[in-house]
Amino acid sequence: MATLVSIGAPAAQPVEQPGICVEIDPARDTLTDAERSAVRGLVLQAFANEKQVVNSSGTACIETYAVSNIKLGNTINVTITGPRGQRTGRSTSLDDLPNVYSQMVRSLITGAPMETGGGTTDRTNVTKDQSAPRRVAADSLKYVTLGYGGVIAGRFAYGPAFGFGYRKELDRIGLDISGANILLANDNRDEYGYSMALIKLLGLWYQDPIKDGSMYYGAGLSYGFIGTSGNDSNTAYFGSGLQGHAVAGYEAFRSSTIRGFVQLDVTLPFFKSDTRLDGSDTGGDKYTPTVTVQLGFGWGKSNVIRVINE
Repeated sequence: MATLVSIGAPAAQPVEQPGICVEIDPARDTLTDAERSAVRGLVLQAFANEKQVVNSSGTACIETYAVSNIKLGNTINVTITGPRGQRTGRSTSLDDLPNVYSQMVRSLITGAPMETGGGTTDRTNVTKDQSAPRRVAADSLKYVTLGYGGVIAGRFAYGPAFGFGYRKELDRIGLDISGANILLANDNRDEYGYSMALIKLLGLWYQDPIKDGSMYYGAGLSYGFIGTSGNDSNTAYFGSGLQGHAVAGYEAFRSSTIRGFVQLDVTLPFFKSDTRLDGSDTGGDKYTPTVTVQLGFGWGKSNVIRVINE
């Protein structure tokens, strides 16, 4: 009895859905063929980690990104170019390339800048260069300021101002904490006043984060005291509490261990100062903002070279 054998048609291969494609730029890339294949897979994985649909076969491309790796010694300079722009990065070894690709792709997808604190790093993709950054100068600074300003309370009482503080800087942003910021507005015989911020906290934003000199802007809070004279010699205004600050300035020598800066500080109290006549509260009050312009000088620690054995 004959046995019938049914031969079916070969199973159809699943069709890969359209997505992001990655290709290596052979004119600029200096890696070996085996390394190029691995690089292409790593960049595709980086896009997939950002919840993007990828097309590994390169047959149905929504967007195409070209990757080049230029190796010189142990350093690899990476460029990714595509419809959403171009990003460049640097790796000090082949092992660190996945972290560099992760940050570059995240920057392309989200638009976040590739700089310290820009939002492209997390606890899984920090590079060796970022964990031991190369810096010409220290970014932790002590500083002193000296300038001039005044208390505004209908009339203007003015005089010298000075203070002390500490500043911690990244490329784009900075944190500033200072104390004993004092304004002695006693240069006019007809008006007098003072302002003292016991502690002041500021956040700073640098307009040109990489340059040696940059404009910067900031805002913050302080707790302090304000006093000033009234319209006659027997009347004075006193107040204390939280105050808001708006600052703008220019900082120089950012690539060295010293800093020089000039800063405009507008202080806006969250309270009104009470009127007192011969020591008694008369029930009147006034708003008493202050304005100062100060020169500052800061200094940090000398450079430290850290050796990492791997």
